[in-house]
Amino acid sequence: MDRKKAAILALSLLTIISTDTVAPLVKQISASYPQVSSTMVKLTITLPSLLMIFFGLIAGQLVKVISKKAILAIGLVLYSIGGIAAGWSESFPGHLILRGLVGAGTGLISPIITSLIADYYQGKERADMVGYTFAISHFAAVITPPLAAYLGAEDWRKAFIIFSIVPLVFLFTMIFLPGTARRVQSDAAEKRKAPIPTKAIQFALIALVMMIIFFIVITDLPYLIETKTGISPIVSAFGLSTCTLGATIAGLTFSQIYVRLKKWAIPTSLLACGLGFLLITFSGTSVLILGGLLCIGMGIGILISLIMLVTANSAGEADSTAAVALVNGGFSIGIFISPFFYANLPRIELGLPAVEFNFLLAGVLFAAAGVIALLVAISTNKQLNLPHR
Repeated sequence: MDRKKAAILALSLLTIISTDTVAPLVKQISASYPQVSSTMVKLTITLPSLLMIFFGLIAGQLVKVISKKAILAIGLVLYSIGGIAAGWSESFPGHLILRGLVGAGTGLISPIITSLIADYYQGKERADMVGYTFAISHFAAVITPPLAAYLGAEDWRKAFIIFSIVPLVFLFTMIFLPGTARRVQSDAAEKRKAPIPTKAIQFALIALVMMIIFFIVITDLPYLIETKTGISPIVSAFGLSTCTLGATIAGLTFSQIYVRLKKWAIPTSLLACGLGFLLITFSGTSVLILGGLLCIGMGIGILISLIMLVTANSAGEADSTAAVALVNGGFSIGIFISPFFYANLPRIELGLPAVEFNFLLAGVLFAAAGVIALLVAISTNKQLNLPHR
């Protein structure tokens, strides 16, 4: 493996763990701050996503004046400070400020990762790298939530030592990532004027809605498990990791799945998410719940990889950082809005606890979107071909 590929994959370790690592600790953090509502405590997961939006857009502008390697250095320093120190803040506002630094750092590095892939790789190799970076980021998120739950079993603050990996990635990246991208545009002035593609704007909106619906599985899975009886403790400990494992598998096999399914990739992924949500809502057995979480992870993994690949290619010969940052912003806004969306939903009396109703709604929405996408795929002969640029 060449050094720049290793550096890009190392950076990918950090993108998802900024939020997922903290998810198993929400109830313990809430107990440490009894004066703070549970919805506000969830900001420790969602606030970084909000900051990712603004700093992702900033990254899209900074590439015009400083190198991508310099932007990565700034982002990784912010991530290192906020990630480790957030566990030792005595006040909740101080904790949130430091978690905000994590979001700022992640926002700077995330679009750079995908734009570096667009700079260095083309065609199937580009699709492979998009899938690999997605898989690596989610593989890390398979490991860190149960590790955080273990380290933070007695004191949730100890779990934040996991973020000590960030300074190590910083050193590795600074040593092995080249200072200048391979693809240097001769018409740099025209490149700066290139507008964000319409397709990127469309996918940013899709990403926003998709994350609003999906992210309840990250924030509220422990509360759903509490409503069920006879469920193995393994589900509580490894449920989120099972979902993330599904996303990892989807990332590793993305280009092969995409080539085989073509126009059926979108409806298949949406229906997999819908099936998964319905399984975990109504099932009373541990195996089926874990199976549902695996389905959700695989479905969302294919959808996110597809969105990122098409976004990177939509920029054409222009730098893709701004387009990727916009789509990442869509994902992040959706993540931030999700808890408030579900908390303020009008209730339909179905005899279900509120959390079960919310998971049921997510399953119905994904399934409905899958059916619509399936009908569109059936009615058209156009194939969603793998870009070769």
